[in-house]
Amino acid sequence: MEMPIPVSPSFSPGCAHILWTRDEHDLRRIVEDDVQAVICVVAPLPDWVVPLTLAVESGRLSIPRTVLPNHTRDEVEAWFAEFLPDGPVAPDVRDSLVDDILELTDRLAASAGVSRFRLRIFTEAPTEDCGFHVDTVAPGAPPWGLLRVYNGAGTSFVEPDNLGSAGDFHRYLDRRERLERDRRTALEAARTDDFERVAREIAELDAARSFLARPEEVFEAPAGSIVAFKHVDLRFQWTQDAGPMPWVHCSPMRGGRRLVVNVTSPEPMRPPHR
Repeated sequence: MEMPIPVSPSFSPGCAHILWTRDEHDLRRIVEDDVQAVICVVAPLPDWVVPLTLAVESGRLSIPRTVLPNHTRDEVEAWFAEFLPDGPVAPDVRDSLVDDILELTDRLAASAGVSRFRLRIFTEAPTEDCGFHVDTVAPGAPPWGLLRVYNGAGTSFVEPDNLGSAGDFHRYLDRRERLERDRRTALEAARTDDFERVAREIAELDAARSFLARPEEVFEAPAGSIVAFKHVDLRFQWTQDAGPMPWVHCSPMRGGRRLVVNVTSPEPMRPPHR
């Protein structure tokens, strides 16, 4: 049975919107000014995703949080050849995964005219460390990237027309980050009462979603989908008038181990080759 594609309630000409699709060619539409994100639901998933998922969820395939900050496609491929173990999964599964990740770099190269990439990869279970947020890129870099969560819980997000204002969101984000620092400090100092108090404050903040016009309206990009989404230039992260709000999203806060890959570029954007 095919997974239904949701219809964005905020879609209208000239208004920032999120595009749901089954056609991977539509991912290139992220370059359009009024497209905040493109969510490509891949169904059915390739056969190799099943043994990959079993290896990740069982812990046989374990990749610590790793950032390749400024690598060419060939350097990314060489890193996987050296550091991605082939014991936990069959060689053909490993090769399929690497090819799939390299295809993400190819998509970014085609849309932004770049040849160097910042790739983030990890396998781990969700935590409560990070709430709703936006991703940033280096100054002048292409303001979009690609995300693929291969298994487990998907990424939560909100529609552009559900956001109250940039100011509301920044106030939420600033308080969330301060509370998270307080929670880590209490944990490191073994102050149990303070830790539990701050944890309750974080839970209340996340539940209230005060930056949303419709706090209960949250969507999910399902695991296995490919998401192209708008980021924000690091210089303008906290400004009120830096243009359309980038994709506001949140990783799941509980569930099993997931494999997550995110690709952006650290270099200035150039017109793509024709």
